[in-house]
Amino acid sequence: MILLDVVSPWVTDGYMYFGIVVAILLAYAIMKTYMKAKKTLEENGPLPDKKNNYAAIFVGMLIIAGGVVFGLKMGLEENLGSLNTIMFAVFPYVAFAIFIIGSIYRYKSKGFKVSSLSTQFLEGKKLFWGSQPFHWGLLVLFFGHLIAFLFPRTLIAFNGDPVRLLILEVSSFAFGLSALLGLILLIKRRLSTQRLTMVANKMDMLVYVTLFIQIVSGLGIALFARWGSTWFASSLTPYLRSVFAFDPDLNVVNAMPWFVQIHIISAFFIIAIIPFTRFMHFLVAPIDYIWRDYQLVVWNWNKKKIRKSTTYFPGKEIKNH
Repeated sequence: MILLDVVSPWVTDGYMYFGIVVAILLAYAIMKTYMKAKKTLEENGPLPDKKNNYAAIFVGMLIIAGGVVFGLKMGLEENLGSLNTIMFAVFPYVAFAIFIIGSIYRYKSKGFKVSSLSTQFLEGKKLFWGSQPFHWGLLVLFFGHLIAFLFPRTLIAFNGDPVRLLILEVSSFAFGLSALLGLILLIKRRLSTQRLTMVANKMDMLVYVTLFIQIVSGLGIALFARWGSTWFASSLTPYLRSVFAFDPDLNVVNAMPWFVQIHIISAFFIIAIIPFTRFMHFLVAPIDYIWRDYQLVVWNWNKKKIRKSTTYFPGKEIKNH
């Protein structure tokens, strides 16, 4: 027992530093692969245009994600090998390393091409009804998590009154449902509007699947692990702070239900894929839009006809002579 007590911290630290090294090497390998593919594309020209069945891709990714979640559930509950240590002591640093290195590389190499590829000009009505509940729900939940992380004692004291606790939990669940509803509407819009496939890619489907797992697991916590705002502040906040202190405390997180652990893992996975997805645009948010002059948009074609068109290339482009 004494030997285990001495060796265990060393093994945990070893996993942590090993994860950081692996993360740096993995990020470097990904960037080298991307640069090689980009160079090949520039030399040989773009690939022939082809239509992807994004609905099938989304369903396939969702099935694969379900299998991964089930495998993680079984492994985490049985504590197979060092899975818990890898997921909660190594993977966070892998995710942050990929995020930092990948974001810097993409910003320096892409520059003004870093955007979310807005589709508002292609379709606006469905976007509004999906984007509004999704973004408002996600925004409120993000700041709720942030407050619980920064001011845990204040939040626990606030929840000391049962009425306030109930109001906070119900409102949080309502915003979670809002985010889920908005996400479903956005997925339906993307998969059912043919014109949007022109600016869609497979990483969009991965983003949808990851967000779906993140939101559903969060709603599962609200339903099956009641008063999550209190135990987040009292249990999960110390774990997250230990991660930032480079000394992960796995005692609390290992004792949590599996859907809480999946929620944590999916959150770190979102951080890892930010440089390769539309998530990147929030790092270069156009703050100057607040004070800049109005942008003048001149339509060369009939804008109503363009927006309602079902073809890829409606109308005839005006040429300068």
